[in-house]
Amino acid sequence: MKNFIIVYFFIVLSASLSAGNTVNENNLSDDPQTEVMLLSVYHFDNPGKDKYNLKLDDYFSEKRQQEINEVVSLLAKFNPNKIFIELRPESQRKIDSLYQAYLTDKLNLKDLDAGRNEIYQIGFKLAKMLGLKNLDCVDANGNWLGPYADFIADTLKLAYYNDEEIKSEADMKSRNERFSTNTVKENLIYTNLSENISENHRYYIDVAMRVKDTVGLYLKYQEATQVIDDNEYLMRSFDFNNIGVEMVAEWYKRNFFIYRNILEKSVSGDKILIIFGQGHIPILTDLLKDNPKYKVVMPLDYLK
Repeated sequence: MKNFIIVYFFIVLSASLSAGNTVNENNLSDDPQTEVMLLSVYHFDNPGKDKYNLKLDDYFSEKRQQEINEVVSLLAKFNPNKIFIELRPESQRKIDSLYQAYLTDKLNLKDLDAGRNEIYQIGFKLAKMLGLKNLDCVDANGNWLGPYADFIADTLKLAYYNDEEIKSEADMKSRNERFSTNTVKENLIYTNLSENISENHRYYIDVAMRVKDTVGLYLKYQEATQVIDDNEYLMRSFDFNNIGVEMVAEWYKRNFFIYRNILEKSVSGDKILIIFGQGHIPILTDLLKDNPKYKVVMPLDYLK
């Protein structure tokens, strides 16, 4: 009888704990997901900082402005309550000031040096249409090691890298022709096609990753500790022997910081439009899809 009571007690206790766990899990699942749309963009006002740069016509022309307004109207159907843009947080005060001037019709985007940029042409226009109070700057700084990889690959005459250069130049020529004749909506649809996003990412994971300095063109990797204010810090150089890995790692690191900024600026139930260059989209998409608190919405569902 005593043994029966003990067994019965543990059965009841286990059932209670299971019920408690179920309640907790249901409470967690009751929190609405944060919806995010990652809009892959090309730069309307290209600063020339990419390895290959588009040459675009005047996006202040009446024709282009009508096309941009069409895109803004389509994106408005997603009805985001937040818009995240490709500027670093230290630019937030400047963007807030410019946006407030734009809201009150005290700023004409033509008067801005970069007024053609998609941040203003899409971000500002959409935010004003939706009555948003501000846009959030979520970009992050990063070390771009591309020039080192280029130099090593050129010096060592790496055939696969040279082949990629030739292919990329041809692709950019074709893209310049396409983007000059297509509408803004058509260009953004092209930029957001999964195969084009993957092709952009392929450079990092299949080409740049393989570049190595096998003859000692640069100093070898070094590691040392340095005492600063009585605290010991590990100091390291870039590993030029494996510059491709270092370059890709730094690119991912920058996007990790962007992802962290996205997490900090969003709350459960938000609907967020993230406007970023195409190269960032694959990494950010993977990170957000892996986070069960987020639901990734495809821009093509609205642009098409």
